Formats: sequence, C-alpha cells, structure tokens
Amino acid sequence: MFRLTVVILILLSIHTEQAIGGSFFIYNQVRHGSPMKVHCKSKNNDMGWHVRKYGGVYKVGFSDNIFGTTLFWCNIWQGPRLEHFQVIVAFESRQYHDDNAWIRWSVRGDGIYQSINGATPWKFKYSWDNNLSKIGGS
Repeated sequence: MFRLTVVILILLSIHTEQAIGGSFFIYNQVRHGSPMKVHCKSKNNDMGWHVRKYGGVYKVGFSDNIFGTTLFWCNIWQGPRLEHFQVIVAFESRQYHDDNAWIRWSVRGDGIYQSINGATPWKFKYSWDNNLSKIGGS
C-alpha cells in the first residue's frame, strides 16, 4: 500500500508541474469618475467583489487545473451608479493556445474589448446590459 501511495504522489507531482499558468486583467477605461465593479469566479474559486476607479486595473493570476479546463467568468458593472452590467468569459483554457496566456479586458462606455497576450489589437467582444450574445465573435 505504501509503494502505491508513493507512486501516486510522484505521478501527481510530475503532472502538477506540467500545469500551466494564466492571468487576466480588467481595466476600467470607461471615463473619469465612473467606477467599475467586478466579481469573478471559476468552478472552484470565488475571487470576491472589487471596485476600481477610472484607470484602475483588476488582475487575476492562476495555475490551470491538471485537465486544462480552467474557466473564469466575471460579472462587470460600470457607470456613475453602476447601472450597466455584463457577464463575460474572462478566461477559458481551451480557447487559448499559449501555455501562459494572459488576457486583457478593457471596460469602456460602448462595451468590453479583449486583447490576447498584449500582441493582438483590442477587439470588441461584449455590449452592455447583459446582452449575453458576443458581438465580436470568438
């Protein structure tokens, strides 16, 4: 029994070392004086509620799970009275081909934009007020 436990622990540690990391950043670029409220979650993690002033950024860094299926979604509110709302898929392991992908989200008055690894230009992805269909495609 002891040998089996040791073998399992060794295999788990080797596989865990292969786990990849990721991160996403959500920038408040709405307009001066307009706060942004963010609440991000995954299946296993609730990142809590966060408020950022104009120019502020909310960052989440993590290690992908061993199955490569990490998924984070975020509820985002913006506006002087936080009257505009949208749910976004902030990070999905299966969508990105880079082992250490980092995704930038720009929260603006006309919608939410995405840039992958800082190399892609900002692309419009979501409109406001919980229109759950993506505008900018995948």
